[in-house]
Amino acid sequence: MMRPDPFADLARFYDGMMAHVDYDRWALKSGILAEPLEPGFRHLDIACGTGTLMDRLRRQGWRSIGMDLSKAMVAEGKRNRASFTGVVADMQALPFVNSFEFATCLFDSLNFVTELAGLRQAFSEIAKCLIPGGLFYGDIITERMVLAHFAGQEWTEENGQFKTTWSSQYSRTERLAETAVTINRGHHSSVRERIYTLDEIESCIRDAGLELLGFYDAITWKKPRKRSIRIDIVAAKPPVPVTKKRYADIERKVQLWLC
Repeated sequence: MMRPDPFADLARFYDGMMAHVDYDRWALKSGILAEPLEPGFRHLDIACGTGTLMDRLRRQGWRSIGMDLSKAMVAEGKRNRASFTGVVADMQALPFVNSFEFATCLFDSLNFVTELAGLRQAFSEIAKCLIPGGLFYGDIITERMVLAHFAGQEWTEENGQFKTTWSSQYSRTERLAETAVTINRGHHSSVRERIYTLDEIESCIRDAGLELLGFYDAITWKKPRKRSIRIDIVAAKPPVPVTKKRYADIERKVQLWLC
């Protein structure tokens, strides 16, 4: 049974709400990570939303398809982007098998899976949809991010033709953040995110049969620190399609670009 769509009332406002987000940063990292793959590789953007990242990648010639749990977000992507190709699906039950050389799951979409068992299932599905030698690039937000920017806070943002009011609470015991969003004085929604430890993420990756290539502070692409607010994750489905030396070169290239 499909879960309720928390973006049902937000989808048509979403691109305006996220106009400040640096999607180019994700697109450029994705491009560097995909360099070892053969031209014409197939890409799946998991939790693609309205397709903003996918749109950038398709403009670079990528063969990309998206999927999102939100029917409203997929419909909005199709309405606004002629190139949008996406399906409504749950990352815990992906409708693909051995179909992609590269998969992404970004903008803390993994945090929206609020049970560890569900996250474990999601990584199993990601592994299933990749061909042998396929790559995965995702990210998560950390507790540091939630405590610094969300927990116990209320704020208002002007988004051109509409206004959003935000209110967020966080349970450190359950590691669950809940953020309520109101558009103007009418459309209201609430989204929940779970904070995971790197040990939990690594366990999910390992149990899925994937090989972890690295965790990185998303800003510096160096080893995560206590102050890291977003962490990038790179994994591969064996056989790993890149040598250790080549991957070290890729790491340095991302770090140099970020500098």
